[in-house]
Amino acid sequence: MNVMRIAMLGLSLTMGNLAGSAQQATIPFAQIERDSQFKAIVTAQGGEVTASLSPAAIAATPLSAGIERVPQLTIPRIANSRFYLLNGLHLGMAVLDVELTQHCIATHQCREGNPLLPSSLAGKLSVESALVAYGSFVSYRLKKRKSKLWWLPPMAGIASHGAGAATGLAHW
Repeated sequence: MNVMRIAMLGLSLTMGNLAGSAQQATIPFAQIERDSQFKAIVTAQGGEVTASLSPAAIAATPLSAGIERVPQLTIPRIANSRFYLLNGLHLGMAVLDVELTQHCIATHQCREGNPLLPSSLAGKLSVESALVAYGSFVSYRLKKRKSKLWWLPPMAGIASHGAGAATGLAHW
């Protein structure tokens, strides 16, 4: 029980450190301009000078003293619903193919067509999930590079596992 508590404590500490620091947080400048009055403090050689500025004056003048306004970047969404649909269908067809093939082999009505796959269920699922992961990775990289053929790796997997699942259903 103590090992579990230590593991959970280590996991929570690790996740807390991965959250990022407050220095990297984005500042909502539009909200600040609407809601508050700004105060500028300028330090000169002779002492400190304080001045109150309105949000309109700050928006009209460029910021100084090393502060820059950086517009928020919009990152294009690469993994959208079509990407998840095709790669999820590829994974589902791979699992269905393995399960139907294992059932067919168990009833001695057929045999595995791929001699490189292991004979156990766990071995087959491991190999197939690795192949699906690689196909998803290639698909993601193609989509990120704006290639129109990003759908080809999951569709090839869907077609090949569809043929295997159809064979398994035929021998059910």
